[in-house]
Amino acid sequence: MDMENQTNAVDSKPEKGNISQATFDSILNKIMNGTWKPGEKIPSENELKEMLGVSRHTVRSAITNLNMLGILETRRGSGNYVKATGVALYIDFLLPYLITSNIAVTKILEFRESIEATASRYAAMRATPEELEGIKEKMMICQRNSHNLEKYSEYDFAFHLAIAEASKSDLLIQSMYIIKKYCFAAIADYFDLEIALDGSDLHHTRIYNALCSRDSELACDAMGKHIRSINHMVEQRERSTKTCLDE
Repeated sequence: MDMENQTNAVDSKPEKGNISQATFDSILNKIMNGTWKPGEKIPSENELKEMLGVSRHTVRSAITNLNMLGILETRRGSGNYVKATGVALYIDFLLPYLITSNIAVTKILEFRESIEATASRYAAMRATPEELEGIKEKMMICQRNSHNLEKYSEYDFAFHLAIAEASKSDLLIQSMYIIKKYCFAAIADYFDLEIALDGSDLHHTRIYNALCSRDSELACDAMGKHIRSINHMVEQRERSTKTCLDE
């Protein structure tokens, strides 16, 4: 990449404020929008320093963070390259990035809803009788262990993962592991018996029945209502916490 193209590639300097975050965002945006493609070398630290109008230390910090997240790789004596990654890694990066950017837990749950509602729709169309039986078994395990808050989230995830696997969509299945790593962790502070019982005693049964009836839209709707119910309870707890802090 020549200097003219490099200058065009990073065409705006970070705004004042959080310079480190803005530098990180500027480099990331060019990777995510395809300006620097997988396998391609990005401009050097000195070139990025001049383009962005920041210190070399700030550039190096951004590159280090992108390396840690698996977006870039540094080849000794050669430079920094965009890793040849797929969609799953970008999702794996983006969600924790949003979480560390202080996005609301409710927004994270909205992401979860979009993935799992879609998985339920396809599971209703594609699940085998054996898979439906496996989903039923996991649903019953959740019901038997709804009062065991230490173990319930593990059983709950197994139920939701079984539905995604029945969708036969590799990307949706991969996304479920991202949800396990970040969405389940995000609501851990809000998780209690009310949330466990709401899922195991009500919503799981509705989802399973919709899957068995092969009603894809009903399954999608049932899963959406399940996640939105969790979201509503999380919002209530956040409001309660805020009220206590304000008093």
